Amino acid sequence: MTAHPRPAPDALSEPFWSAAAEQRLVVQRCVDCGKYQHPPLPFCFSCASVAVSFVQVSGRGTVFSYTETTSGARHPYWQKQVPFISGVVELEEQPRLFMMSNFPGSRIEDLHIGKPVQVEFEQLDETSWIPQFRLATNEEG
Repeated sequence: MTAHPRPAPDALSEPFWSAAAEQRLVVQRCVDCGKYQHPPLPFCFSCASVAVSFVQVSGRGTVFSYTETTSGARHPYWQKQVPFISGVVELEEQPRLFMMSNFPGSRIEDLHIGKPVQVEFEQLDETSWIPQFRLATNEEG
């Protein structure tokens, strides 16, 4: 079986992937204006300050958009996973703070825009974990 694609951290994204390996979700936050941002950049997208750092976030959010891939997946691993659901999650910390995700274990008929989700982490090997989102239970949402 073809292996799941692995993260390829670079200097900018390494803190994100290191936190994921500890099952913590982090995003960048500007020290000067307080805005969160993802994916990581070397400066604040809102005020252009270079004083950005990674901070832990709750891992809670809502479904912003989603789609079901039924054919045409490019990577060999995902070709074997068809059909699968992926989409965009808006994190609760700030409007328009988005993260791409798949929704493992979800059925297309259960997903709706605005539904609460919670991060979970999938272990790919001894050092690689990836964040992904699942529908929140009543206690989490």
